[in-house]
Amino acid sequence: MLKVQLDRENPSVISLVSLWKAADWHERETYDMYGIVYQDHPDLRRILLPEDWPGYPMRKDYEFPDEYQGIPLK
Repeated sequence: MLKVQLDRENPSVISLVSLWKAADWHERETYDMYGIVYQDHPDLRRILLPEDWPGYPMRKDYEFPDEYQGIPLK
């Protein structure tokens, strides 16, 4: 387990992919859900949600959108 304290407005930390290859998927998932940016990550993009999804759903202040690309979500 690794814990770090990050700035809420600009959450960023150095990637561990060069040390542990398995960190690739974990870092991409936390980027997608929480918006944490991993510096020097080789392929940091969304893995679970579409690239144009608004916001980061696992943050406490996230407001679920009423619709996505004209499709009602609620």
